[in-house]
Formats: sequence, structure tokens, C-alpha cells
Amino acid sequence: MEAPRQFDARFLWSLISGLEVGVASVTTAGTIRYANSRFIEMLQSSSLDQLVGCPLSRFVSAASWPSLNRALSMAVNSRVQGQMEVEPNSGRSRTIQLSLMPIHVAENASIMITATEITELVEKNKALHATEDSLHTLSARILQLQDQERRRIARDLHDITGQELAVVIMSLNQLASNLGKPEVNAQQVLSEAVGLIRKIEDEIRTLSYLLHPPLLDEFGLRSALSWYAEGFTRRSGIHVTVDAPPDLPRLSVEKETALFRVVQESLTNVLRHSDSSKARIKVRLHSERLQLSVEDEGQGISREALEKIVDGTVAGVGTQGMRERIQQLGGTLRFSARAKGTQVVAALPVDVTEVAAAESEPARAEVAHGVLHDVPLGGAPASPVSKTKRILIADDHDVTRQGIRALLQGEPNIEVCGEAENGIDAVSKARRLDPDLIIMDISMPGASGFSAANSLRNSGSRAKILFFTTHTYYEIERMSRTCGYEGLVNKTNASRDLVRAVRAILAGKRFYDSEVVGGR
Repeated sequence: MEAPRQFDARFLWSLISGLEVGVASVTTAGTIRYANSRFIEMLQSSSLDQLVGCPLSRFVSAASWPSLNRALSMAVNSRVQGQMEVEPNSGRSRTIQLSLMPIHVAENASIMITATEITELVEKNKALHATEDSLHTLSARILQLQDQERRRIARDLHDITGQELAVVIMSLNQLASNLGKPEVNAQQVLSEAVGLIRKIEDEIRTLSYLLHPPLLDEFGLRSALSWYAEGFTRRSGIHVTVDAPPDLPRLSVEKETALFRVVQESLTNVLRHSDSSKARIKVRLHSERLQLSVEDEGQGISREALEKIVDGTVAGVGTQGMRERIQQLGGTLRFSARAKGTQVVAALPVDVTEVAAAESEPARAEVAHGVLHDVPLGGAPASPVSKTKRILIADDHDVTRQGIRALLQGEPNIEVCGEAENGIDAVSKARRLDPDLIIMDISMPGASGFSAANSLRNSGSRAKILFFTTHTYYEIERMSRTCGYEGLVNKTNASRDLVRAVRAILAGKRFYDSEVVGGR
């Protein structure tokens, strides 16, 4: 019977030695009696001979000694679990998960240990906690900046816009109380009030554009960057140029917004820190990557500050916010100090499918709402020889539609045949009512004015298009002219230009920038 026992023992030891889990036997005092190859490797020892007879504490960091001694004393009677840090011979320390249980063979008491290395898990948990702490800090900072921004907007609205409106109200109240008195110059009072209201309208539009530029949604990144650079130059005195391909394709909304915010933050930093008189925005589209850079010619950035930016320890939330936006989209954000000035480079992956999807997004939105470009016009036929011209008003603000009606009211041979609240509604009602002219707002929900106009043109509508907008950027007029639409009037100049534009367009002419252009 001795031979089978010896065979069973050899088989058992061979089986234990081949386990991926570390296995060892120690005395109740912690002296190693046996260890398999995996356990030997965990303790960073070269052989079993070097381990046998050595105290386990020799291989464990001093910080783990008290907990190891407690675990050994408890494991004499019951199973115990815990962790220990193994002192490294070289490189990083290792964290070992241990399970200790008593073994009684004859009268000899010993402890069996099974061990699993959890170094990577512990490190990932630490990294996760560090990331969570960083996110909490970033979130708190973002909330703080949001509150600061809200206070700034509230202060500007109260101290500037509110005060200007108060002056307008006082002037008009005074005029109403003294109207008809010879010493009151009503025309002067009204002119001053109109001037203040125009200034207020411009301030509110600028504030709205800075919060989110509508050009980014309507015309894409290149147009929005050109508009923003133009306004930034006017406000700051820093000359900003934009170098971007004229045929830069549309990207997804998320990517265009992220790149635009990088430019906003970078130019803000140029204004605050660089003392530069010039800045340059450069956009390049490669086969699978779009790269945007912002660079200045200022005093540059110190090596210490640059290192803090690169490793993410910089205190400001602006840089962290830029990096988070770009990284979430699979891109990179790089900062570099040059001989003169600083450069910020953002790169995002793009592909043909994404570009095609972004360029067709207005059309896809219209189809989703039931607007089909290839559906022929239906509803009421064109009026037979009639001198009265029918006008459809398309604007998402009720007060604006009322204002247009008031301006057109009483005009001979003109009637408002309907109103639309958004781009989708404009297409639907234009097909049903067959107007001669559509006064079309550009920024509307559902589909923009340009998308609605394109949809009508593609379906054969005979309606002429007059865009009516608060936008003053030249790119809008250029696009309207290029697409062959009949005119554009700024809402600020409505009382002066709207009726003139309607009359000119109905007479077969075009109307742009307060001027009537010859027949088509």
C-alpha cells in the first residue's frame, strides 16, 4: 500500500504546483514549509529552497506585518481572508489577496494559504477613485463658473440693458404725458428711444450669439468661426484671421460644437494672458482627421505651466473642459510653447459616412417630420389672373408675425394668406396655400429657413423667398444670393425695408442690403 500512497502524493504535489493560484503551507508562526511555483513567483523569489524555513514576513512590507500576524493567529482556528503588500526586489510593489485556513495533520498544526494577485485591480481602483475625485473637483468648478457666468449675465442685463430700457420707458412716458404741447419735440424723443432700442437689440443678440451661435447650426463650423473671429476682433482689438478650406464639409453637431468651444476658450486665454495683438485659427481636413489650431504671437507660456496643462494638474477648468470635450469624441488636444506665442491643436477623427450624414441632416430631419422633397405641390392651385398677391409669414415668434401683419396691413393688392410657426409648418402650408411670396425667418425649430426654402424649390414651388432675420453676418446674404433666393431683410430695419422688399420681389426684382437689384 506504500507505493499507491507515494504515487498519490506525487500526483497531488504535481497538481498543486501547476495551479495558477498561489498555494503555500506555513507554520502557525508564519514560517514557510512549502509553496507552489505561482506562490514563489508572487513573492519574487527564485526557488522553493530560498523560501522554505523563511518567515513570511520577510517578503511582506512592514506596513502589512501587524495585519499578517493577526491573520496567522486567527487562522489557527478558522478561515481568514485579507491582503498583503509584497516588498518589490525591483519595480512596483504587488498586492496579494490571501485566504488562510487551519490544517491539522496528526498532531502538527499548520496553515494553508491560497493567494491571488490583485495588483492591477487595486491600481485600477485607485485610478478610478482619482478620476472620480478629479471629476468631482471639475464638476464643482463648473458649477462655480456657471454661477459666476449667470451673475455676470444678470449684472449686464440689469446694469446695461435694464437701465437702457428704463430710459426708453421714461422718455416714452414723458412723451405720452406731454404729447401735443408745443415745447415737446416728439420726433426727437421717439428717435432717441428707437436708437436706444436698436442698441439693446444688438446687445441681446450679441449675448445670445456668444452663448450659442446660430450660424454653427445653420451653416457649419467655417462660417461660425469666421463670424466669431470678426466679432472677437471688434470687441478685443486682437486681429484674428481664419484659414479654413472654403469647401469644409459639415461634421456632426457634437464635433462642430466641441471645436467651436476650443476656439472660444483659446481666444479667451489669448486675450487674458498672451498680450498678443494677433491670433490665427487654422483648420485642415485630412483623410480621416480634422485638425484645428489656435495660435498667437504673445509672451508664450512657461515650461512649468505647460507641464501642468499637459498632465492635467492645471487649476483652470477651461483647459480641462476643452480636453474632456475632445477626448469624449475620440480626439486629442495638444498645447505647445513656441519661440513666440502658444499653440493649441485639437484633432478629431472623421469619416466619409459621418460627413455625408451631417450634410444631409436637415433633409433627414424634414423626412422625419413628413416633409418629402420629391412630393409635388398639392392643395389650392395658383390664382388665375389676379392682382392680389398672397403672402405666407413663416416665423417661430408670434410677436414677429403680428408685426409683419401690421406692416403689410392696408397695403393694396397684398394679403397675408397664412402663418407658419416653424420650417416644417412653412413647407406644409406653402404646398397647401400656394403663396406668391414667403417671408421666411432663418432660425426656426424643426427645419431652418434655408432647409424649408430648399425643400420647396426641390418640389417645384413657385413661391418667391424673402428671408427675414436678425442675423447680420455677410455669409447669410452670400448664401442666399448664391442659392438664387429673392431677398433678405434684417428685422432691425423692418419698418424701413420690409414693404419695399415685398413690392420689389413681387415686381420680379431682388432686394438685398436695402437695395433693389435689377430683374432676374
